[in-house]
Amino acid sequence: MWRVRAWFLIFEVALFVSGQSRNSSCPLELSPSSVIVRFGDPVSVNCSTSLEEFEGMGWEATEGGTSLTGKLQFVLWTLASLKTWSIRPICYINTIEIQCEQDLDVTVYKMPDSVSIFQPNLTGPMEAGRTYQLQCDIRNVAPVKNLSLTWYRGTEIIKTEMHYNDSATPQNESFSLLITAKKEYDGLQIQCKVQMNLGVSAPKLSPIKSEPFDMVVHYPPTFTSPQQEILDLAVDDKPILNCSSDGNPQPYYRLLSPASDLKFPETRGVFRPLSPLLPGTYNCTATNRLGSATKVFIVHRTRNSSATFWLIVGLVSALAPVLIGGTVWATRRGHSQSSPKTNIL
Repeated sequence: MWRVRAWFLIFEVALFVSGQSRNSSCPLELSPSSVIVRFGDPVSVNCSTSLEEFEGMGWEATEGGTSLTGKLQFVLWTLASLKTWSIRPICYINTIEIQCEQDLDVTVYKMPDSVSIFQPNLTGPMEAGRTYQLQCDIRNVAPVKNLSLTWYRGTEIIKTEMHYNDSATPQNESFSLLITAKKEYDGLQIQCKVQMNLGVSAPKLSPIKSEPFDMVVHYPPTFTSPQQEILDLAVDDKPILNCSSDGNPQPYYRLLSPASDLKFPETRGVFRPLSPLLPGTYNCTATNRLGSATKVFIVHRTRNSSATFWLIVGLVSALAPVLIGGTVWATRRGHSQSSPKTNIL
């Protein structure tokens, strides 16, 4: 085999000197012209020629090479299990005039053993407004140069990236993502998805996704209703004061009222007074470890409508005898003045 290659090199130099391309006029055809093989899978490529007269042809390869044969117009390179990460078989033919060759492009791939996402140097929840680093680790994958990684927040694509690494052997790769935590991100999931891009002729390979990373974001309280409410109340009104807010961790609440003896049972920011409210300003504060927010209730006193009704009824009842008596007296007086006198003869 090495003598054949030495003889080939002599003719290769002759071809170069004569200005001929070794492949452009080489009467060899590879089928398929390139192969993409999973590590450990079988592979087979046929090399054929249209020439009827030639001295011999064969394959040179670190695995699966053949001896020089001159009887057949084709020769097969085949392996039951390809276990070499970098291999470039060469089909060659010797004629009376020249020796030429065709290189076979072989891509050996391996999908990752695992894809995982984690948050380095931090084990607790995120805080809104701060920037954090997430890391996606890909274990034992080849070739890295054909690998792309996509970051997802929920169903939204955040970023797609690739690493340039020309190694043909399996590698461990890490991708990083910087993310600024927001209140809206609390409860969302981050994932990284790995895709092997080997070309249109490659077998269809399903992407591999990491397990979801659950975002836990802490943020200060914000109110779900206006921060100031004006209440026009009657004397005996006992309205509910809704001071509920959105915060993580769950806020606790405090209500300051014009009278210290007023009692307000509270459930998750909703205060239910046990007695009628006095006029004045009521300040409700929601607090957690990241901050606080205050909501103001301004209470105005209006006349009680039922009391007004009974006051009118009382006035009418008190004035009714006077009005009726005056009406009767006026009626009688009118009759007495209008009666005619009778003359007695």
